[in-house]
Amino acid sequence: MTVLIFLVTILVLVGVHETGHFLVARACGVYVREFAIGIGPVLVSTKRRSTKYSLRLIPIGGYVLMAGEDRRETGGEVPADQILYNKPPYVRAAISLSGAFGNILLALVVTLIAVWASTLPVLQVAHVLPGSPAAAALEPGDRIVAIDGRTIYTVDQITAAIRRSGGGTIELSIVRGGNSERVNATPRYSEEDGRYEIGAYFLAVAPTSEVKDLDSASPLYAAGVRSGDRITAVNDKLVETEVGLLVVLDEVFASPDPATLVVARGDERLSLPLDPEVRSADAIVTGSTFADLGIDVHRPGFADGLSLAARQFASYVTLLGQTVRGILGGSIPVRDAIQGPVGIAKVVRQGFDLGFLYFLQILGLLSLNLGLINLIPFPALDGSRAAFALYEWVRGKPIAVEREGVIHAIGFVILIGLMVLITYQDIVRLFQ
Repeated sequence: MTVLIFLVTILVLVGVHETGHFLVARACGVYVREFAIGIGPVLVSTKRRSTKYSLRLIPIGGYVLMAGEDRRETGGEVPADQILYNKPPYVRAAISLSGAFGNILLALVVTLIAVWASTLPVLQVAHVLPGSPAAAALEPGDRIVAIDGRTIYTVDQITAAIRRSGGGTIELSIVRGGNSERVNATPRYSEEDGRYEIGAYFLAVAPTSEVKDLDSASPLYAAGVRSGDRITAVNDKLVETEVGLLVVLDEVFASPDPATLVVARGDERLSLPLDPEVRSADAIVTGSTFADLGIDVHRPGFADGLSLAARQFASYVTLLGQTVRGILGGSIPVRDAIQGPVGIAKVVRQGFDLGFLYFLQILGLLSLNLGLINLIPFPALDGSRAAFALYEWVRGKPIAVEREGVIHAIGFVILIGLMVLITYQDIVRLFQ
């Protein structure tokens, strides 16, 4: 099943890539001899309008064979105006880059489909800071439906709405206790953070301060907390949610004073001192699970879907950029950041097992990877062919055909060597 899912994924990615080359070549009047998905022996083929369409044995790769690609064909069987290298350099550059842009477009489309098909959680107030602008308007557990009339789907949208306010009052449409309400809050500028804030935390699911499950090895269990208990305060600071508990613990641990939990157990109120050796909020809640208030969902409409998909797509690009900077800066090991066919097959199968929408998101990210990589002007990649064409356009004459061929051959050998090395590392990781 993993192999089948991987092969379908590769066929889609390669098919879109080569279709980009094919469509732009045909639109520019270039004679296309063959459109091939895969490499190696032909499995099936057909011929239409002078172009052979073939599916070949090895699915990793493909090509669009155009007349005059070797720069030696000048005419005869094929009219001279349909020879690739008789076209202006900017046309050849466009044909070279069209495959990469096809993959980038696919990434955007599948991201949009995934967003439109998804139901997204209605964000909840997970904690309100005492004395903050939000304290007078919001309560833990409130559902945030819209801000200033704009439907809210992500925390980033809340942050953007607060930033847009410039310190002016914002209107929040919320659901509290099953009832729809509208409340106002005036963001306050934080000199420390350099931005406007209202002093609230938002999550898709807001855990309460009621302990649902507790590991016997956890610090809370050692302090005397048991499943079903509700933590109401730390020292004299009130707590209503898990996020509030973490925030208050951080505040308490900022001083050397001991920390004591106030716990409601049925009709009892207990004071339970925490281990003075454990001074980390995250460590305190390790091994514990808190009850939550449930989850509500809503589905983006057409316009909202476009906006969210654009944001998601931009986040993919940002993520790839951060990864590249991390690799070049040495903060991210190359072996951890780059995966070959084996690693990709594993990731694709995991996404498929999580659900079709997760698979679409992974497909989009892989397609974006393939598109951006092919834009790099490295020999044998599409970006280098475009670079040679643009170099010819600026210089007024092309680089010698033999020299260009040698450069591409060297690049191809390097790429194959990298692929073998990466695949070996993928296989090694499978047994670690």
